[in-house]
Amino acid sequence: MGSVKSAGLSLLLLSFLIYIADSYPNLDLSNAGCGECTLRRNNFFSKEHPIYQCMGCCFSRAYPTPLKAMKTMTVPKNITSEATCCVAKHSYETEVSNIPVRNHTECHCSTCYFHKI
Repeated sequence: MGSVKSAGLSLLLLSFLIYIADSYPNLDLSNAGCGECTLRRNNFFSKEHPIYQCMGCCFSRAYPTPLKAMKTMTVPKNITSEATCCVAKHSYETEVSNIPVRNHTECHCSTCYFHKI
């Protein structure tokens, strides 16, 4: 009789945990804290006239390098990464306090040209 009670209690606890896990919101938190790639005002350079620059996040992922690809590398790396960056589609050069600055007019996600080290 005691084993039936413990089995029933275990089943009840398992059902409760499944209910909690299923009701937990399915949120994609991969971009948490980083907004969409858009044109935003740069407050530092917007003293004389408004300067807009592209800011935000795009796609990025990292995964283990396949063995077949690793054999072809001159310097083998365990991790392969892919990414697109928030870049200006169109821009023009202007001056702010005798400093040349690019004023962006349109943004999109494209190939990353400059990487942070």
